[in-house]
Amino acid sequence: MNSPRFVLPVTFLLGASLAACGGDDGGDGDGGNVDAPPAATMLTVSGEAQTVSGTSTEALEGATIEAYRNGSSTPLGTATSGADGTYAITLTTDGTAIDGYLKGTSAGLIDNYLYPPRPLAADRDNATILLISQSTLGLLGTLGGVTQDSAKGFVGVLVLDAAGNGVAGATVTISPMGTARILYARNSLPNQSATETDESGTVYIANTDVGTIMVDAQGGMGGGVDYYEHPVNARAGVITTTAMEPK
Repeated sequence: MNSPRFVLPVTFLLGASLAACGGDDGGDGDGGNVDAPPAATMLTVSGEAQTVSGTSTEALEGATIEAYRNGSSTPLGTATSGADGTYAITLTTDGTAIDGYLKGTSAGLIDNYLYPPRPLAADRDNATILLISQSTLGLLGTLGGVTQDSAKGFVGVLVLDAAGNGVAGATVTISPMGTARILYARNSLPNQSATETDESGTVYIANTDVGTIMVDAQGGMGGGVDYYEHPVNARAGVITTTAMEPK
């Protein structure tokens, strides 16, 4: 069975790359800007909405998935997951990659905001959005020895290599650090004593400041790796997810 994870599949985070900039669906935040490369006039993002049942994930029907451009309160596209959890959103561009994020919602579960590291410039599939319950978040906090403050942010990070595989031996930093607690995963779950990533590359960051935070990574892959540092907008009471990939 699969252990519950907040981060999205490697195939989407590495390539789909809605730019990791701030702003929210209310348009009142600004996490920064990433230069947007050329893009097709129409793009499709597709994948599956999932939730956690016991220690495994399962398809989630009826979840709402929205794509936003940073700083705008109007969705670029919206979809509802089917009985098998799948969804697809077709987006219209102005010929440049879309600088924004995905938002997943479902009644009784915590909203998930995805900030991949680069602008969306082409069709992407396998964009799985995992929506969890408050009790699951509480369990992860217990495993990590931390109580998540409802007025603070919670960020899941995946550190990847150029092939989209998790990187072992990396560390993650955020700025501002504030009262945040960085927890490295073992077997995809928070571990209180771990000081760097395992082969999954999974990192949980509890109790971040609310607003724009810069996320960066160091090490792994024999050292000397330069990752794309980028901002995300950490919101209170929700899950924010992103990935680090090498330049």
